[in-house]
Amino acid sequence: MSDVKLERVLRVPADPAEGALGEILHAIAGQTGPWAGFALHIGLGDLRLPDVGYVAVPIRLTVAKDDRTPRAFDITFNASNLPAAFPGFKGLMGVKPGSLGECALYLQGGYELPMQFLGKLLDAALTPHVADRSLENFIEEIGAACEARVDQREADFARYHFYGRALR
Repeated sequence: MSDVKLERVLRVPADPAEGALGEILHAIAGQTGPWAGFALHIGLGDLRLPDVGYVAVPIRLTVAKDDRTPRAFDITFNASNLPAAFPGFKGLMGVKPGSLGECALYLQGGYELPMQFLGKLLDAALTPHVADRSLENFIEEIGAACEARVDQREADFARYHFYGRALR
């Protein structure tokens, strides 16, 4: 089993980021809205090929609020198609408060390479750290979506407040 500990700074406060993270993870799990068909991806350059595109693997994600850790969600995911051929992940994704107006999005847990010895050989020789890179892309994409969702809510709130006062 390979351990994962990734972190990304978000330029939004922890409380609204937690709400946005929960909504996004539940949307991926429910395959709703723009999150239907969500896939982990890596660039072809990560596979030592000409970097002219990417490979995407749609995932099946389950999510539940973690009762032991504040602002965290238990997540597990594996490939939607041929799950035995791709690593499966189990761990936590959450936010922790940072400096003023910031927080840190984190992903921690582990994944098991498929096909035991053969999977380890492929990871070491042909596709080194592809699973790690796909998880880095995952946290980047979720982090950007959390920031965008919180920023949109703040803009909507400000617009509502501004127009509400202007019409009085």
